Amino acid sequence: MKLLFGSLIIIVAVFSVNKYVFSNKVYDGVTTVTDIISTYPVDIFYFKKTMQDYAHHLCYKNEDTLISQHVSVSECISELDDKKTECEKKVFRLAPLNIESKGEVLDYSRQYTQCTLPYKYILG
Repeated sequence: MKLLFGSLIIIVAVFSVNKYVFSNKVYDGVTTVTDIISTYPVDIFYFKKTMQDYAHHLCYKNEDTLISQHVSVSECISELDDKKTECEKKVFRLAPLNIESKGEVLDYSRQYTQCTLPYKYILG
């Protein structure tokens, strides 16, 4: 029983630390994904991972907006995780291995966030 209770406490602690420390610190003050990327060309695999993390951040950052649309943060994250593979195929199917410019990065990031997060007024 103590082991079960201890495990539950650890799981809750890890989730809380991830939500309130890591996900928010990485993107503090970020208005667009180009604020995260500092060098070009951008490797497409790094960019996909960055976009996935950024989309998670948008769910947490826009919690009030989601609640006004009767969507919880966990539902937003779940929707994102469900659509991740489908949207990567759709958005990045013809993308080059290296994205050369800020304009291309903004275009791909807009397409990805619109595909994975179909909620209105989510700002990022």
